[in-house]
Amino acid sequence: MNKNLLSLAAVAALAAAALPAQAANVYNTDGNSFNILGRVKVDINNNKANNDHRMDGTARLGASGVTKVNDNVNVFGYVMWDLSAQDEDEVKDRIKIRYGYVGVDFKDFGKLTFGRLEDAFYRTTKVTDMFYNWGKRGVTYWGFTKNDYGGRQDGQAVYELKAGGLNFLASYRFKDESDNLSYGVGTSVGYSFDIGDDPLGFWLGYNHYEGRDGQWDLAKGLYLGADKEEVAGSIYYGTRGAPGIYGALVYNYGKLENTYKGSGVNAALSYTTPGQAFTIYGSYAYIWNHDKDLTWKSASHNRRKALSHFFNISVDYNITRNAVIYVEGEHRQKAVFNKFNDNLLKLGFIYNF
Repeated sequence: MNKNLLSLAAVAALAAAALPAQAANVYNTDGNSFNILGRVKVDINNNKANNDHRMDGTARLGASGVTKVNDNVNVFGYVMWDLSAQDEDEVKDRIKIRYGYVGVDFKDFGKLTFGRLEDAFYRTTKVTDMFYNWGKRGVTYWGFTKNDYGGRQDGQAVYELKAGGLNFLASYRFKDESDNLSYGVGTSVGYSFDIGDDPLGFWLGYNHYEGRDGQWDLAKGLYLGADKEEVAGSIYYGTRGAPGIYGALVYNYGKLENTYKGSGVNAALSYTTPGQAFTIYGSYAYIWNHDKDLTWKSASHNRRKALSHFFNISVDYNITRNAVIYVEGEHRQKAVFNKFNDNLLKLGFIYNF
């Protein structure tokens, strides 16, 4: 890291130390609550070998609420927007909804959620999704092309049930013509138990998306309305952000019609100091194809074995429970969906409320 980036980190640390650590709770009485929440994030980026630098800023603003119906039923809602004020962004892209859902919590009988959020399969792959910017693409769930399915999606209905160490989720995604999708179904089943003071857990997941009017789009170079199928298994130890070691491993197989067939392995490890002032993260992901001829169709005649190949590292300094300074880096190895060998670096400052 050069001296300019180190100087910026020192200035940011001094500024953040003066910020108040307040909970944005509007009210919380008799089982009814309402909260305002958000985040402001500023990054200095060094994403090119010629040391081009730029600063960008983003924000999130949201609200959550819970209303008690009776002793056994609550209703809840959550909304979060992503906000950007960068000059290069189009106006229509400066405000986007990140999450937006409502639901009913039946306590011991589980909860139902409807709206924009991740599907049930995400819970199996979530164990290695722990970076602010990168490091979440170590499984085919995250998608490699514009016609792929994964991540936060509209039209979801998700059911979750917890019973002791057992956790079960099932989801259904409704028809979406803008995504050329007829429907999607997914599930995750997990179990955890404690080893001393730390949990050890396992997940298994399955996902299927049924495309609508599948066809090759010559202009976009994509097979639109593709069917997708995935299976995954994961294991984790510890609690992210808690003092001590956290480790996780995911294996995932995904098949996107007329685009790719691939398997992925994503390993992640972190350590948080006893006072929770510092956390160090590391992650390695390798995704390879099972059918070079199939992948060749959507990758400009590129018949490489690897679909994608990443190494990530991050160091967080938690100034307060609200304010964080971090350095995050990624190495992208040349592969089918990574055209070049790239080294990316971010120095970031985050304030949560």
